Parts: sequence; C-alpha cells; structure tokens
Amino acid sequence: MLIYANSLVLKPMGGPDKIIQLVAKWVGQRTCSYVDGTRLAQGIREFKLKDGSTLSSRTTAVDDNQTTYPYLFCARFSHGDAEVPGRRRTTEVGLRQEAADQAVECSLLLKTDEISVLVTAPVRPTRPDLVEQLIKECNPVEQTPGLMVKRLTEESAPAFLCEVERVERDFPIVLISSTAYDAYPVDPERLRSILVGLADVVEVPAMADTFAIENIVGRRYMAFGGAVNTVFPRWGEQRSLCKSSLILPGKTADILVPEILATVTHRTNLPHSWRHISQEMVSQARLRAQLARMIEQAGGGEQSVELDEYMKLLETAGEESRAKDDEIRGMRAEHDQKEREFQATIESLKHVRRGYRANDEVRDDSAQAPEPPRELVAAVLKGSPGLQQVQELISTLYADRLVFLKTAASSAKESDRGGFSKGAIACELLLKLATDYWQALADGKAEQQAKAVFGQSNYAANEAQALTNDGKQRRTFMYQGRKLVMEKHLKHGVKDSLAETLRVYFEWVADERKIVIGHCGKHLPF
Repeated sequence: MLIYANSLVLKPMGGPDKIIQLVAKWVGQRTCSYVDGTRLAQGIREFKLKDGSTLSSRTTAVDDNQTTYPYLFCARFSHGDAEVPGRRRTTEVGLRQEAADQAVECSLLLKTDEISVLVTAPVRPTRPDLVEQLIKECNPVEQTPGLMVKRLTEESAPAFLCEVERVERDFPIVLISSTAYDAYPVDPERLRSILVGLADVVEVPAMADTFAIENIVGRRYMAFGGAVNTVFPRWGEQRSLCKSSLILPGKTADILVPEILATVTHRTNLPHSWRHISQEMVSQARLRAQLARMIEQAGGGEQSVELDEYMKLLETAGEESRAKDDEIRGMRAEHDQKEREFQATIESLKHVRRGYRANDEVRDDSAQAPEPPRELVAAVLKGSPGLQQVQELISTLYADRLVFLKTAASSAKESDRGGFSKGAIACELLLKLATDYWQALADGKAEQQAKAVFGQSNYAANEAQALTNDGKQRRTFMYQGRKLVMEKHLKHGVKDSLAETLRVYFEWVADERKIVIGHCGKHLPF
C-alpha cells in the first residue's frame, strides 16, 4: 500500500552528497547502527543491519566515483512493522541532478507490503521524519508548498481566492480555523511540518471577521469554529469545480492530523509516485552509461560493433518501457478524469435539486430529481464506482424515497477502504430498491410481491440463523427518535471480505413512504 509520496526540489550546500549523508544519518538513528554515507553514495547491493532491517542503494556514478550527469541515485530502507506482524515498511529516497550547478530533485516514497491477506490491521497515515530534516538543512526552492504558515484575513481574502482558483496550482490548500476559545484544533506549525511539500497550510486568526471573508471567498473555501477545510486544485477549466473536503470540529489533534494527512495524500500520492526516481530507473541509466563508455573505449573494432548492438537493444527496451509507462499514466489520467466527471455530475445534480426545491416550494424530503439527469448518471455508473460514490448518487437521485443513515455512510466508507470492487452490483441493487421495490410497496403490494424484483439470491427478509443479543443490537438503528430493527437485507457474496461482500440492511417506513437504510457495507456478525 502506498502511504506517502513527495517530490522536493532542493539546493543543498554540497549537492547530492549532503542529502545522502542525511539519509545515512537518518537510517543510523532509526536502527541504532552506524551507516557510512560515503559507502551508501557508492552503491550498496544489500546491507543487513543488526535490527533485521535492510539498506540498499543504486547510483549512476562510475566505478572511480567520478560523477556523470545527469546524476541519479536511489536508496531503499526496509524494515518490519514493530506493531503489525507480517507487514513490512519500505522507504525510498531518489535523487536526480541534471548538471553540477543545478538544483537536486528529491523524491520520497513510503509503502507497506503484507505477506498475505490475513494482515488486515489498518495502516496509520504518516510521513518519514527524514522529510523535515531535508527541509531544514537542504534549502528547498521557494515554490515548495508548505514552507510557512499563511494567514487568511479580510485584507488577504482576494489574493487567497485568486490562489485557490489559479489554474497552475497543483497542490491542495489546507485551511484551519480557530475554535470559540481562540485556539486551533491542531497547531498550524505542526500541521505545516507534516504537509510540507504536499500542501499549503493557511490559518484563520481568532479575531478575523469570518463572515466578511466568507462574502469574498465563498463558503466552499472557508472554515469556521475549529473546522479544517482542504481545497483541492481546480479541475480543468471549470471554475466552479474546485472541490473541497471539510472536517468538522470536535476531534483531538492526535486524530485530526492523520485524517488531514490521509485526505491530502489520497489526492497527491499518485502524481508524486509517477515522478519517483526508483532503483530500477537508476540501474537502467547506469547500464546505459557503462555501455556508452565501453563503446567509446573499444574504438570502433568488432567489440565496439557488438556493444553498439547491445546499446541499441537497451535503448529499444528503454523506449518500450517508457511507452508502457506513458500508457499507464494515460490510463490513470483517463480514470481520474472520469472520476472527476462523476463527482461533477453529482455536484450539478445537487444544485439542480436545490433550485427545484426553491422554485416549487417543495419540502426537502419530498423533492424529486429530474428524470434526464438520472439517465445520464446511470450511464456514468456503468464503470466501477466505489460504494460511497454509489450511495451518494442514489441518495441524491432518490432522496424522496431512500434515507441513508450516518451508519450506512460509515459502513460504506469502511468497505471502500478495504478495496470494495462490486460497485456496479451495489448500484444495480440500490437502483432496484429505490425504483421497482419502492414502487411495489408504495402501491400497497405485499412484501412477498415486492421482493420478487431482486430474484432468489439477492434478498432476505431475515437472517438465516437466530440472532444473538449483540447481533440484534448491530441491526438496530435510530431514526427520527425511534429504534428500527432491520433484518431485511440485500446481499451479494458470502466471504468475510470488505472487497467482495455486500449487505444492505433496511426497513420500510409505511407512514412516510420511505425506505430507511441503516447499514451498507460488510456482512454483520450474527
């Protein structure tokens, strides 16, 4: 699992050697061992440290330690997770310098590997301590996000709005507001040190006129009363689709900081990982450089011709590899674009619904979404949406028929984190629930007739075995001040798997003509 990826542009005194020495010092402190920075810079195939961790490095420097340009280097530090048996953490640091007097591009990547699917303990969002050391000692360029905490006041609000909507901005902005007691939920400076290189941190001072600021920047880009708002870069040329993610107040700093980091890295990890300078990339560059030197030294003989052929084959292989990388990036970009269009459609539907209610003076719980957008979004969903996306779309389109409780949203989120892969099936079942099944009950038909729309295997009126007290409690949900025991459920899959199994527990509330959904996610224990 990819936990953290970052790309920094540094201008250290001493060039790449300064960064390599910091890497060696950092590994030494982590393992209580001595790591020779000079040896690390020369390349290490694999060095086992006394705590069981391993360190390796690759470099394009030739055997006589003469630096050639472009210069590439990558170190990989791998160790077992102290808290989770069967999980291994790997940190990679890659360097690239095009010429001796130019800045150094530094990429960092943190990931985990598990020995099997039985290792299911959650991964805590974090970033390597090395990042903070690099920022302090290696002179990052001034364009690096998060070098200092910025302030949002009434005077700076117009400039803030321009920065938010700037087309070239490719990093999130994390806006943190103070509580009613004039204190921030987390120290802005601490948050900045965690997000440096990934996002800008902007604080709203306690004495700021937040209502005046909101009038300038809009509610979407504002935070109040201890809330934290993450504003992502714009999507293409659409001015209105600068998406934001709001974390409401009430959480402690120990909970809030990992949640903010996870929100940011969810959007930044892939772009930064594509720019990562890996050991494989360094090894290929070194091999090409060695072949070029051997051809030059051969001086045109038969050996030179043979080496030249090898060089051409290597270049061809490199071009094919780069072409595949470009193809993968294109597919990823296409996937991201479809997801953005999907989210944009949901946002536009919300605006349509709000306008429909305002014009016709219809209550929120009885407004109906227009038919044409339903058909449009149904077409969008022919891909593989996440369970949360499906739930948000269905709840938007059929708010007059379905009620998703907060417990349903949290269970869907848990399934998505577990890699839920049955989005199309979930969409099909929830659409039948909101249309054919709801219509049958609304027309006064019996439950036996209504459930026929799901076929034999996707619906159950109750559980297959008697419920324990705990099992019954898990299926009891609060709605409008009353308890609803939900044994009716839609189902798919039988494995104890977040990725492949779906259970939707619901109850028909006849006096409101609504279906209330209390759980939408994994199978609940009996």
